[in-house]
Amino acid sequence: MQDSLPVGTLIDDRYRLVRLLRKGGMGEIYAAEHLHTHKRVAIKLLREPWSREPVTRERFKREAQATAQIVHDHIVETLDFGVTPDGVCYLVMELLYGEDLQATLLREGRLPLRRAADIVLQICSALAEAHRHGIIHRDLKPANCFRVGFRGVQDFIKLIDFGIAKRLPRGIDNISQESVALTAEGTILGTSFYMAPEQSTGGPIDHRIDVYAAGVLLFQLVTGKLPFRGPTPADTYRLILTAEVPSARKTAPEAELPAALDDLFRKALRKQPDKRYGSMDELAAAIAAVMAHAAKDRPKGDGATAAARDAAAANRRGLRMVGTVALAAALVTALVIALIWRM
Repeated sequence: MQDSLPVGTLIDDRYRLVRLLRKGGMGEIYAAEHLHTHKRVAIKLLREPWSREPVTRERFKREAQATAQIVHDHIVETLDFGVTPDGVCYLVMELLYGEDLQATLLREGRLPLRRAADIVLQICSALAEAHRHGIIHRDLKPANCFRVGFRGVQDFIKLIDFGIAKRLPRGIDNISQESVALTAEGTILGTSFYMAPEQSTGGPIDHRIDVYAAGVLLFQLVTGKLPFRGPTPADTYRLILTAEVPSARKTAPEAELPAALDDLFRKALRKQPDKRYGSMDELAAAIAAVMAHAAKDRPKGDGATAAARDAAAANRRGLRMVGTVALAAALVTALVIALIWRM
């Protein structure tokens, strides 16, 4: 791996690097400033030899195209893309300040149902818009959901890292009756814990793998645990393919989750794509219905009691995790970026 570029380096005679934010196996992400407008941005560089590797270069270009075509409050904005004269590919995005959901889970543990539902509803809205553009994310997970401060909203979510996103060959309305093979047979792209069964086997996939991943994410947020997790990746894949969906209520009894939520997870995480919710909008409607029934069925005063109980539990977890919190804080400082790139 090449050394990081020094602060002050100009990229394509337009962007001056301000500081390194993250370094990985194939490149780096920097905070940068446009030379003429002085706008602060995040810039991802694909360095040698990866800039000349066709598959990696095409995936990098695909990320730029995917995010540039979608204008949505909850999707990171792509500002520019190019290749320098010496062959370095770069992607310019809005610069975000905050942390990803992985850091939030590390620090806080499971989240209250209402807060988790609000987060996932934002993600559903973002993915629904992506799907309308014929783009599936393929790697939805906490690390790719970035929390930013926006107009006083605590959990304003920006969906990031479309590095392995894929364009569907037809519009969303035309793929409901059949899956579309988007990946070469035997190729598996994604993160194992959040993969739908058809994705984990390298088979034909469509937008419903994002529906599945959103269900896994919601399960993790409300219980603090993953629905399918084995000691090895092979064991995890086996559970995804064969195991029944665990009960969220039994996984986190202290959360006092509504019974309807288990029904939602059983449908969102079905092994067969055609038996899941058919779209992100359908999943969002199901989440909203669960929340409406939960609010209606809860005795008066229980909301405050549950909130106090969650706060007390968070405090207890915080006392046990002082060292972890310090580490998470350091990570947050490093994660003031628009895009977390898995490298």
